[in-house]
Amino acid sequence: MDVVTRVVAERMSEELGQPIVVENKPGAAGSIAAEYVAQSEPDGYVILMGQTSHFAINPGLYSTLPYDPIESFIPISLLADAPNVVVVPANSPIKNMADLIDAARKADGSLTLAVSSNGTVSHLTGELLETTTGVTFNHIPYKGAAPAIVDVVGGRIDFMLSSIPTALGQIRAGGLRPIAVSADKRSPTLPDVPTIAEQGYPGFNAGTWYGLFAPAGTDAAIIDTLTDAAQKAIADPEIRAKLQDEGGDTLIATRDEFRAKIKADLEKWGEVIRISGATVN
Repeated sequence: MDVVTRVVAERMSEELGQPIVVENKPGAAGSIAAEYVAQSEPDGYVILMGQTSHFAINPGLYSTLPYDPIESFIPISLLADAPNVVVVPANSPIKNMADLIDAARKADGSLTLAVSSNGTVSHLTGELLETTTGVTFNHIPYKGAAPAIVDVVGGRIDFMLSSIPTALGQIRAGGLRPIAVSADKRSPTLPDVPTIAEQGYPGFNAGTWYGLFAPAGTDAAIIDTLTDAAQKAIADPEIRAKLQDEGGDTLIATRDEFRAKIKADLEKWGEVIRISGATVN
């Protein structure tokens, strides 16, 4: 997320003719940052780099949120996405999704799945995979992706659903073997790795998107100016190449298409959360 923000902000600064200051506000799965922007003056000077968790997952995980994912913001522009990749240790006998599901059935619920943190896209993608395939995994929660990946590389955990940027270093170094990506199309960063859908589960599509938002009430002319700058940034071949090198891909959509995507994901992930019983309260 930080990479997408800084790469796009630099290019938008050139378009707008003024600097953009990137300020990280961690905490509560992004809710602190989202609340800060939602309560800011709607003058176009404070905007949010939002993602799937803020807008489609947190509303189902938290009994109360300090913002409304639909009413508190105006979508400016969809920017990029980074699907999850299913990775196993380099020496694992699991070579593809058929092997993974067969191993899970034989293990009868004991095949271990590293979870970077409860309530994340990777955690819920694991829940969605269970629902889709009819198998059960033994979810092992970690405090962050880094220690989870260390244990998968070391063979102490059977597999992990990680964002591509997070796992890419170990994939390139040979510590992890990627066997599937969770998007509806192959990743340009890992073009030889088939999707989960290609491997027998049509329609499976899960990942993290990133986009810009302004507080509700921001003037339409300001939104248009920001949208134009953002979309020029992501249309730049140099920007696209930078994001692909980090494991993501640029996405261009109208504001109405972006709004529709948010609502669709809010419904999809809400159903996954309901079925799984996941909560952070």
